[in-house]
Amino acid sequence: LCTVVFIFVMFMRTRLLQLGNFGALYKKFRPLFLISPVHMAFLLAFRGWRIEALARDTPWPLVWNIRGFYPVFITHKAVAVCFYLVCYRTLLGLGDPSLYSQKVSPDSEKVPEFCRQLTAREFRTVPPLIKGKVTYDKVKEAINTINQLVAEKYQLLAADVRELQSLKVSEEALQLRKQWEDQEGADTYQMDCFADVDLKIYGTIDEDTAREVLQVLKHVSLVTTLRSTRQYTLYGNENKEQRVQVWAKQALQRLRDAKVIGPHKAGIGRTPSASAYRAL
Repeated sequence: LCTVVFIFVMFMRTRLLQLGNFGALYKKFRPLFLISPVHMAFLLAFRGWRIEALARDTPWPLVWNIRGFYPVFITHKAVAVCFYLVCYRTLLGLGDPSLYSQKVSPDSEKVPEFCRQLTAREFRTVPPLIKGKVTYDKVKEAINTINQLVAEKYQLLAADVRELQSLKVSEEALQLRKQWEDQEGADTYQMDCFADVDLKIYGTIDEDTAREVLQVLKHVSLVTTLRSTRQYTLYGNENKEQRVQVWAKQALQRLRDAKVIGPHKAGIGRTPSASAYRAL
């Protein structure tokens, strides 16, 4: 009982449960969710038999002669061993730091990943009908592109238009910023996301490859669909977090503190460059 209570408390602290992402939680700890009701059913049956025998003042040696009691007892003990083994593995799994919300350090300059890399084992589990002709290397390359896209997207959204103009950002980038602002809504609040049409920006992924890559990432739950329209489909990551947004705002604040962008004193300052912004 103490083990079950402890596991429940640990589940409550995971960001998956806090965000209501029960599907991802079930997928990660499927053995526990499958064996728990079986173990509970045999436990209740075994305890119920014993309580009934006590209520009838049946001597304990005679309880074993009750029809069906001995097989249920043996099965219950076997299931209990499996149950506690699964509990042990679950506790080891709950030690993974990525399951819990971690605030980005204010001094951190490393860009957080929007989407983690797909493992070769996960890729092999994807049915051929879903992944089509896309290869594992193509998926890895696409994930790198998605991470770069999301980072640059929220760098643009974090700054206002005047700050971007001071950085000599191109008109195309400002148009993209307006497009991304129009995509924001209640379903993307405090959540990093990108649109499938954005993958065309870099020109490294063709339309068919992008579609197959997104199918693969959805199948393994690395991305989830947030909204679909005729023009685009918005995708969030598996944890539905805003780590990239937080990082982009902190990077922008460092630029402001360094007086690379923002209001300057009259006659003081230097001409900012886009490379200075990208460096952060």
